[in-house]
Amino acid sequence: MRKEYLMRSKRSTRRRYPKNWKALATVCKERAAWRCEECQEAHFTQKVSKRTGLVYLMRLHAAHVGHYTQTPKLKALCPSCHARMDIARRRREARVKLERLKHRSLLVRYTLTSTYA
Repeated sequence: MRKEYLMRSKRSTRRRYPKNWKALATVCKERAAWRCEECQEAHFTQKVSKRTGLVYLMRLHAAHVGHYTQTPKLKALCPSCHARMDIARRRREARVKLERLKHRSLLVRYTLTSTYA
């Protein structure tokens, strides 16, 4: 069951990307001179994990800026900056969702009070 779920979620995520994703990502990284556009860390820099203490090679990611489209706006980011950007986006989306729920709750409450008044 778990393996099926992973395969299904991986396929659905892959559909968001255009077929020429690898070429777009390479162009993005070349445009950034193979450096993170936020912290200027170079591609394949040796880093030490703060969590595990292991040494690893930092690899650039081509990250979406904005919505998924056929011609995406991309930014070359190291994994740390990519995670920071994703966390900020998720927090923003959670705030918006909460505001929508508050408004929906107020509308329901208003509708119920005005119906029975």
